[in-house]
Amino acid sequence: MNKMWRKLFAVSALACMLCLTGLVMSGPAFAQQCVDNGDGTVTDNNTGKMWQKEPAVQMDYATAIGYSVSLSLGGHSGWQPPSKDELLDLSRSPCKNMMDLIPYFHWSYSRSGNDDQLAWYVDLKNGDAKLEKMSSRLFVRAVRYY
Repeated sequence: MNKMWRKLFAVSALACMLCLTGLVMSGPAFAQQCVDNGDGTVTDNNTGKMWQKEPAVQMDYATAIGYSVSLSLGGHSGWQPPSKDELLDLSRSPCKNMMDLIPYFHWSYSRSGNDDQLAWYVDLKNGDAKLEKMSSRLFVRAVRYY
């Protein structure tokens, strides 16, 4: 019986050490996942995306799309409007904590399949995605792949 308890203790101690090692290693990994580049951009190294740190002013859908593709920020071009899924991913990413999130509602380039006058926007605070008339004025935050 004593031999069984020793084995159980050894296995438990090993499992505990592995868990603690994982916790210690995850701290630096998080610190390197999100980088404030100091030039108006935030890089998410896990996704390979660079985000505009502050949203642009409110604009309708068409203006938001044009704004995103013509943006030059942080010495980079190649910006684009994010998809609905990219914005949903951002709403769950720890990198959003490095960004100015107020206001929360941001256009995506994703449009409704049923109505050509509707496009998706995402609430970055809670991750809700909803359809809105493209003539409405919401905020835009561009993204690029690096």
